[in-house]
Amino acid sequence: MRFVRFFFLIAVSMPLVLQSTQQATGAEQSGPTPLKAKSSKSKPPEIKIPKTGELTDFSDWVTSVAFSPDGKLLAAGTYESVTLWNVESQKKISSLKIPSGYARAIAFSPDGSQLAAGCYQQVILWNHKTGETSLTLKGHRGYVTGLSFSPKGSHLATSSDDQTVRIWTLNDGAVHKILKDFKYPVTSVAYSPDGKLLATTSGDDTRVTKPGPVNLWNAESGQLAHKLVPHEKSSNSVAFSPDGQFLVSTGVDEKINVYEVKTGKAHGYFSGHQRPTTAAVFASKGTRIVSSSGGRAKGGNVVKIWDPKTGEEFATIDGHKGKISDLALSSDESLLATAGYDKTVMLWSVLEALALGQTEKKAEAPKKEMKIGIIGLDTSHVIAFTKILNAKKKDDDVLGYRIVAAYPKGSPDIESSTSRVPEYTKEMKEMGVKIVDSIEELCQQVDAVLLESNDGRPHLEQVIPVLKAGKPVFIDKPVAGSLADAVAIYELSKLYKVPVFSASSLRFSEGAQALRNGKLGKILGCDAYSPCSLEKTHPDLFWYGIHGVETLFTVMGAGCESVTRASTDDFEVVTGKWSEGRIGTFRGIRKGGGGYGGTAFGEKGVSPIGSYGGYKPLLVEILKFFTTGKEPVSAQETLEIYAFMEAADESKRQGGKPVTLESVFKKAQEEAAGKIKKYSPKK
Repeated sequence: MRFVRFFFLIAVSMPLVLQSTQQATGAEQSGPTPLKAKSSKSKPPEIKIPKTGELTDFSDWVTSVAFSPDGKLLAAGTYESVTLWNVESQKKISSLKIPSGYARAIAFSPDGSQLAAGCYQQVILWNHKTGETSLTLKGHRGYVTGLSFSPKGSHLATSSDDQTVRIWTLNDGAVHKILKDFKYPVTSVAYSPDGKLLATTSGDDTRVTKPGPVNLWNAESGQLAHKLVPHEKSSNSVAFSPDGQFLVSTGVDEKINVYEVKTGKAHGYFSGHQRPTTAAVFASKGTRIVSSSGGRAKGGNVVKIWDPKTGEEFATIDGHKGKISDLALSSDESLLATAGYDKTVMLWSVLEALALGQTEKKAEAPKKEMKIGIIGLDTSHVIAFTKILNAKKKDDDVLGYRIVAAYPKGSPDIESSTSRVPEYTKEMKEMGVKIVDSIEELCQQVDAVLLESNDGRPHLEQVIPVLKAGKPVFIDKPVAGSLADAVAIYELSKLYKVPVFSASSLRFSEGAQALRNGKLGKILGCDAYSPCSLEKTHPDLFWYGIHGVETLFTVMGAGCESVTRASTDDFEVVTGKWSEGRIGTFRGIRKGGGGYGGTAFGEKGVSPIGSYGGYKPLLVEILKFFTTGKEPVSAQETLEIYAFMEAADESKRQGGKPVTLESVFKKAQEEAAGKIKKYSPKK
């Protein structure tokens, strides 16, 4: 009965076909040709792939599967629920309920904090650690068939058999864009690795004479970029290669098409499956494709591993007794998960199979690995950065860097500092980091420094040995415990001729950067918000309000002239007047709903700033800075941010009166003069 209900829901949810008004770039192409493997006497034989686990606690078809970014969790979608499993123990952790129908698509956010599931007419997002629903997205009129988070996690693209794709902004759950130019149900959607493109598949598997379109869209404008050669029958799924240069799609025609993304040309098709192909992913840096099939007849429920350039096969997995509906590869590519209509999820060890047939190249001398040291082990940033840089398998944008040493000292009068240092020191040692007794010793062993002490007060004193050693240094927020110290740090950086850079990770969120780079044209105003907990040892906004203030300045840019502040026990509202009559506000939150975000007002319209994108975008900018010595944020803008916060404190002291940034700068420069003289290089 459930089988009947499943297809009945699909049928009744289909609206009238919307005619396409977009025209693809380029001329129509002829059909792709088959990929032909070159014969080779040294071709490796196919091997038996070991099954490492089988999850069977499902009462219905398993329709979707996904690994968490760290590979520790596996999510599996079935009828009216998504179950979470511990990958190592293969024990079920929890079951998350969905309101109706099957979880046709599931996905973890890039930072792993949220789990999304597409079901009938809606998408549910959970904080999977607590099991609480964080967001419900409603608007589709049929099953949600595909999900894809933007690379930085600020947006979610969803496809549906209602013949639309919707792009949602996740900070507020609003619909950012709707793509309607489809003639058939849309079966999947995927963001490109750079977030600039969306790929879609569509078709109707009940109309076997109709094609399965595969299209590329501009993710921001929603305009059609390429109309690719379609499948002969309904197309099922789509995926980009890690470098974004190629695209792979599956279809009811039993083929898997491979396309060149830049040109939109068909590279060829793989015909090794004997049943409709259901899912495919790139592996081994794009040199392998793992694909699945099943349905329409008995047998043929297999996974193939093959070369996308030649079509050469290297392994086959045959274990499911029903259609394989979905597959997922762990981030380290050690495990493959396959979901089936036989009510099981199977785990396979695929590293050896993925390595088969890889051409051995003459080893090139790697560039010298940059050794990085950390000062202060009392913030979660140090653990997050080290996990990324010291991982066994790393993304290309963080290759060539490693945390090798750390000086752990915290602040005795800040409880959150003293309580973290012992545990974080232990974790750092476990990741291969050497603990040293002084900053001077640290500088002797590294090429660059992350000054991570949670307390801004000692930053001036701590950065001096680094400047003397000539090491580029990133100073985490707050750059200092006072505006005077911040002025001194940047002036001493000039005198020692050593680059210094500081920023909140919120600066490099996808939405803020898009606005900074002209998404709305000239910015006329902005309202930003963030949590704003207080620490008695620091100026009010320095401790945590810095995140929202830096978001404000990322969007508005420098040029603030004066501020006024309204303050209560639970909230802060600081209004800044910029040159040319522009106005920007910061709202600091200590009660009720929190989070990070805001609204920008520009010449071309109004837009939400978007959600927090995690630590990695900041880390990538830090690494570029270490390599080039070029600060991605100017000293002028950073100091203006701290002058804004200092002026806000002064406005509070004066009962909310306007305070100019020039006045607080003048006072800070006078206070900084003695510090600069004390620490200046000896002539």
